[in-house]
Amino acid sequence: MVLVKIVLVGAFAALMLGVAKQQRWFERAGLVSSCVLVATPPGQPAGGSWYLCREGVMTGFPRLERDNCNSKGFVGKQELWHCDTLSDARSRF
Repeated sequence: MVLVKIVLVGAFAALMLGVAKQQRWFERAGLVSSCVLVATPPGQPAGGSWYLCREGVMTGFPRLERDNCNSKGFVGKQELWHCDTLSDARSRF
């Protein structure tokens, strides 16, 4: 009987973690970093994709260099990234 309760609690925990990931609860709570696609900032060259990324308490700022993106500095407490059109970072978010 105790084993059944342990399995049920484990299954419920796994279900809740799956829902939390799908609904992005950890990103909205600020625990992990998140990025949003934004319009090209004024004075910047058109082309490619621009992302504004928030720092996560547990993960810090995301590093998008592997996706062929370049950091363009900070806007307030968020980091601005420019990604080439050929290797867009959208698949990560």
